[in-house]
Amino acid sequence: MPMSFKTIARILAPVTLIAVSFAGIAVGTAAAGTPTALHKTTAHHTAQSSTYPPVDHQLCYNAQGAFNVPSGIRLINQFSTGGFVPTTISSVATIHCNPVQKTAAGVVYPITNPNAHLACFNLTTSGQPTPTVVVTNQFGSATLQPSQPNLLCVPSWKSLTGPPGQQPNTPPNLNHFTCYPVSLVSGGYTPPAVTLQDEFAPAPVAVSINPVPQELCLPTEKVLPSGQTFPIINPTLHLLCYQVSKTPIITPVWDENQFGTSAVSISSTKWLCLPSTKQIVSTTTAKQKHAK
Repeated sequence: MPMSFKTIARILAPVTLIAVSFAGIAVGTAAAGTPTALHKTTAHHTAQSSTYPPVDHQLCYNAQGAFNVPSGIRLINQFSTGGFVPTTISSVATIHCNPVQKTAAGVVYPITNPNAHLACFNLTTSGQPTPTVVVTNQFGSATLQPSQPNLLCVPSWKSLTGPPGQQPNTPPNLNHFTCYPVSLVSGGYTPPAVTLQDEFAPAPVAVSINPVPQELCLPTEKVLPSGQTFPIINPTLHLLCYQVSKTPIITPVWDENQFGTSAVSISSTKWLCLPSTKQIVSTTTAKQKHAK
C-alpha cells in the first residue's frame, strides 16, 4: 500500500532536523572562530590548495627570548634538497611573529590558524645553493637573488599571561621555515593601502610597507640529532617579508616550542610576511656569477 503524505513527512522530519542541525553546527563553528571583521571570503585563501593547510600572513617583531637549541639540527628545503647542518644556531630567539589579519583594497585576508606563531633564531652557514627565483604574491612579482640562509623559524605557541603549557609543544598546521636575505634583480612589488590587526592590536592599524623585500622564507623539514623529524606541512607557499611601519606591541609574551618555553620581550615591529609562491629560474648563485 502506498504511504500517505503524512507518513512520509513523519519519516523525513528527523532526517531534515539532523541535516539542519549539522548545518547549524557548521555555520556556528565558522562564526565562533571568525571575528565579525573577517566575514569576507578572499581569493587568496580560496586559491590556496585544499590539499594543504593555508598559510597566514605573519607580522614579525624584534624580540629577545632564551631557549635550549641543540646542535646538529639538519634543515631540508627546496634549495638544499640534501639538507644542511648550520654552523651555528643561536639559542636566543630574535624575532617573534604573530598571524595577522590584512585588509588591502577592501579585501580581508583573515587569520586561519590563530594559535600558530613563529619564533626565529639566527643561524650561520656557508656553501648552500641560492638559486635565482621569481616570487609572486598579492603585491606583484619580481626576480630575487637570495644569499646564504640566516634564520630558522620554528612554529610556536604564544601566551600573553604565562607559559602556554601546551601538548604537543608544537602548534599544528604551520611549517618550519629557513629564511634567506634577498636582493631585487628585476620586477617589483606595489603594496596597496594596507591595514593590519593581530593579537597585539585592539583595532586595524594603517601601515606603510617598503616595497623592496628583505627575506624569503622556505618551508623546511627539520631533523633533530635524535632522528626525530618535523616534516613540511605546506610545500607550496613561502613567506616573503617586507619592512613595515610601527604597530602596537605587548611585552612580554611567552613562547613555547620544541626548544622549550621562554618569556620573550617584544621591542618593535619588523616585517610583514606574505604567503608567496616561487619559481626557480637559475641555479647559478650570485657568487658564481661574480666569479665569471
